[in-house]
Amino acid sequence: MEAIALRRKKFEDQSKNWSPEPIQDLFFRMTDKYKENVYIIGEEQSWTYDETKNVSIKLAAGLVDTGVKKGEHIALIFPNYPEFIFSKLGSAIAGCVTVPLNYRLKKEELSYLISQSDSNYIITLDKWNQFDYVSILKDLCPEVFEGKKSAKFPNLKGIIVYSPKGKKYTGTTDFYELIYSITDEQSKEFLLRYQKDSNDHVLDVTDIMYTSGTTSLPKGVLVTHDMIWRSALGTAISRGYQEERRIFVPIPFYHCFGYIVGIVAVSMVGGSVIIQRDFEEYEALSIIEKHKVEDILCVPTIGLRLLNAYRLKEYDITSLKSMYCAGSEVPAHIWKSLKEEMGIEELNTGYGMTEIAAGVLQTDPTDELPYLNQYVGRPIPGGHVGLKELNGKNIEFRAVNIDTGEILPFGKEGELICTGPMVTKGYYNKPEETLKTIDADGWLHTGDLGVIDENGYISLTGRIKEIYRIGAENVAPKEIEDIITSHPKVNQAYVIGVPDALMGEVGMAWIVLEQGETAAKEEMLAYVSDKLARFKIPKYIRFITQQELPVNGTGKIQKFKLKEWYLEEKEKIKSVF
Repeated sequence: MEAIALRRKKFEDQSKNWSPEPIQDLFFRMTDKYKENVYIIGEEQSWTYDETKNVSIKLAAGLVDTGVKKGEHIALIFPNYPEFIFSKLGSAIAGCVTVPLNYRLKKEELSYLISQSDSNYIITLDKWNQFDYVSILKDLCPEVFEGKKSAKFPNLKGIIVYSPKGKKYTGTTDFYELIYSITDEQSKEFLLRYQKDSNDHVLDVTDIMYTSGTTSLPKGVLVTHDMIWRSALGTAISRGYQEERRIFVPIPFYHCFGYIVGIVAVSMVGGSVIIQRDFEEYEALSIIEKHKVEDILCVPTIGLRLLNAYRLKEYDITSLKSMYCAGSEVPAHIWKSLKEEMGIEELNTGYGMTEIAAGVLQTDPTDELPYLNQYVGRPIPGGHVGLKELNGKNIEFRAVNIDTGEILPFGKEGELICTGPMVTKGYYNKPEETLKTIDADGWLHTGDLGVIDENGYISLTGRIKEIYRIGAENVAPKEIEDIITSHPKVNQAYVIGVPDALMGEVGMAWIVLEQGETAAKEEMLAYVSDKLARFKIPKYIRFITQQELPVNGTGKIQKFKLKEWYLEEKEKIKSVF
């Protein structure tokens, strides 16, 4: 792999005349250049750019023939299948807004999102692991399967089902039958009509992407083509994407991280997306070896599982030179092991939200390891489309006093706020939540606490909603977590505030030890006692395994569940006495 400075220059020279455009138009243009390049590498089959374009256009034409109208909402329920990518592109070509849903959600959760998003159609896989999506939808809206209007979802008109085993479901449209119903001639005619009618819709909403809803009901973020395009361009420059880059994306496609940084950004260089439907570390290492993967997008739990598997079984992963690992904190020794043991030369982390189109803060892949431990990065490059008023970037961050809103100087902790064209205009059908999050001047309040240094690098110091209060003192869990994870026996630590009759709240630490290590609570307490003020020392300590950690669909730790577990345990103890 060439030096990153050279790769960046090549990409910037290649893209200097580009303008923000709808994602489907970007893909069409990239297909013209990289027609025969392999775009999608699936577990059973691969697709070139040209093949992907043809399938997506036929899907779009089939959707329109079915009665789908421009601007309608299409919900997608898909694990990481190539059909997700076809559906995203096909829906965009048809002029629709997609609603990519977390495929691990249960019936009532899906019900809320389908209803709240006003989805007109659903494209879904039939079954995945223990999930039977067709049965779930039959329970929720049996009338739609009978060609009638649904009482629960009055906007829902039809369901399109992809069955890997070719099973047919009465009252639904088969995914591939819909595609194959369109002839090559019809596809060409449809494309000509599309190109003739196409206007500049770059500021249109292309997705309603739901936040994880760890502290409240999920909110549907309005994501535009422009947001996605600028974010993908910035990450391609920041990480030095070279032509035909091969990226392994084991994180969910429905999430903005995997979608923008992987699926969209890699298309800007004619690269390949390598798919694994269900992450399993040994199989993942085999995929990396077999397909000579150069880059991987992952969360820390995936990075750690890959490292532990690699230690136990040898694979030839010498092609793997880059890793973007983000979503939660990674202990310093893990970064060191990823670099030294797995040979990953370009490690970087980042920070993002659905509301700001994925990882808009990134460390540099050439940064020394201490940077990965201290920072989540600085704003990604704006390239030739960066705004002068934002110092050549497409997003700007500030730290403000959480009580007064006063802008704070470098080095002072405050709430991180941001503005720029990569920031959403709001949440779908949630005006109150939009006003709470985005102020009158267009600054989005992230809810995260951080410090910005004089070079623009940002350190996260906590989350406003995670701060708990012991007596009259505010406590930020991250400070305690950093101390605990500096213990040589500790792999991960998660601190929460739990109710206490005397103090209001006290700290509780959930600790994952390194493989093969044992430790007592007293040892952990002794270790932190001379490093933390007395009121910050956790009152409770629980040891937990990596496998037991509660995570959401993108691998992030769900701290609210840790609190629920504590409260349930406390209730059980009460009931005994």
